[in-house]
Amino acid sequence: MAPPADAGPSTRPPQGGLPSSPAHRTPDGRIYWDPEILRSELDQFFYRNWLCVGRVEEFADTGDYQTRRVGRESILLVRDAEGKIRGFYNLCRHRGTRVVLEDSGKGARSFICPYHAWSYDVTGRLIGAPHMKGQADFDRKEYGLHPIRVDTWGGFVWVNLEPNGPSLSEALGPFFQRFDRFPLASLRLGGRQVYEVEANWKIIVENFSECYHCAPVHPSLNRLTPYLSGDNDASFQQQNGRSLFSGGFMEFARDFQSMTRTGYTTRPLLPGMTAEDKKRVYYYVLFPNTFFSLHPDYLMIHHGWPVSPTHTRVENEFYFTPEAVADPNFDPSDAVGLWDEINRQDWTVCQLAEEGMGSRAWGGGHYSDQEDLVRDFDEFVVGEYGRLRFPPRASRGD
Repeated sequence: MAPPADAGPSTRPPQGGLPSSPAHRTPDGRIYWDPEILRSELDQFFYRNWLCVGRVEEFADTGDYQTRRVGRESILLVRDAEGKIRGFYNLCRHRGTRVVLEDSGKGARSFICPYHAWSYDVTGRLIGAPHMKGQADFDRKEYGLHPIRVDTWGGFVWVNLEPNGPSLSEALGPFFQRFDRFPLASLRLGGRQVYEVEANWKIIVENFSECYHCAPVHPSLNRLTPYLSGDNDASFQQQNGRSLFSGGFMEFARDFQSMTRTGYTTRPLLPGMTAEDKKRVYYYVLFPNTFFSLHPDYLMIHHGWPVSPTHTRVENEFYFTPEAVADPNFDPSDAVGLWDEINRQDWTVCQLAEEGMGSRAWGGGHYSDQEDLVRDFDEFVVGEYGRLRFPPRASRGD
């Protein structure tokens, strides 16, 4: 994907006739398929906000590393000799070549560019540059890998490609405070699924933000947590400004204990669970692309990574107590299998929505009384578009 002509912020309203919808109307279909809009969203949403990209335990030793793709950017994460996880743009300072091609590795002492063999240590410092000695205006100290901000919370690794701006705690502190009573850093990965979904990333967020569809689409989910149960207790738009998370909770029917095939579990519950917590599943969107779902006996995380305007890669991870994972009889399939069923049901309807929103006849719909958080997300996103520069109104040409 080519970079936009101007990735900087704008104070102008959206250009090119992107209509603002009446309060009860859903957005114009263009925001779900236009490549120029996705370029602007990547620049303003994904490159300027904190993104959850991994777990601390994945960087157990010096030189353990991972690469992650965020839009058109490749980032490199590595643990240095002092135990700090550092982040860099994964590009050589010589000609911009990708330096690290592997998804992950252990115990690296240095990273060598495959093009001209410039090399960097785990702190990003340039330590080798063949035939550069004596070159005018060249100082190795000025040619280390470009750094990015890295922080941690709850055992998760977060990155922000914007060098300035709020810290992680400033951006998401109010959300973190809700769950600090749980030892999330001690949880361990027990299951992981990756899905390729032919739908815009916002359609997937909207789908996660309502259970209006749960009765017809998810009979297994609706049996355990009826779609009218629970409440929403956080939104992106607030009277005193904006928030970067939204969501609420659903409540178990009858005596059900967990989102599993049977509705019951023999696994240890997460430490810190109150009597109230044990009857709930908490569901939150962390803007722009992380879904945080806390169950009595596990934490489920979704990450939605835009690949194109109409394609999203969704990573779904399940974290359990260390005691549960260490049990020789540990079997997470009762939870992972249920959510695989639910996920695939969601992806089917999301893909159908993507197809319909590409129609020349589609100009927006009407929210129901079960879609407050969908409306909140849509209005938040469209409001943020006021800082972007849009191209002239596009035609799909198909």
